Amino acid sequence: MNLVIFSGNLAKDAKVVSTSTGKQFCVTTLALREDLRPEDKPAVFVDIIIWGERATKLAKYLTKGKAISITGRLEIIKTQKNNSTYVTPRVVVDTLEFLGKKSIETITTEEGGKNINSSFSSNETEYAQDIDEEVPF
Repeated sequence: MNLVIFSGNLAKDAKVVSTSTGKQFCVTTLALREDLRPEDKPAVFVDIIIWGERATKLAKYLTKGKAISITGRLEIIKTQKNNSTYVTPRVVVDTLEFLGKKSIETITTEEGGKNINSSFSSNETEYAQDIDEEVPF
């Protein structure tokens, strides 16, 4: 079984890309820290990818510095350049949760799927009702 769970802050804004066959996906980088003391240990950066219609809808919310938690599967991408092989880990996202003080949203993304689940904690219901009309999904 290939399942990873990461939480961290986005290191850059998400970028929507299309394949040659017209499938859309968004990519960004997640910064992971082992503990809360950034001066002690460097961050680990992992690329994340979200496929399908959800990618275009989520991309504008996936901005640098935003705290998120993801689950997905790990892929290893090997590329060759100048007679050297580069190995890059990447996570194909299944679920994504925005971590923040105002709202907690869980978004389920499935390649070609139509599932979206949203949940809000009880003390954040007012905020959730305010944003229901603004969120495109």
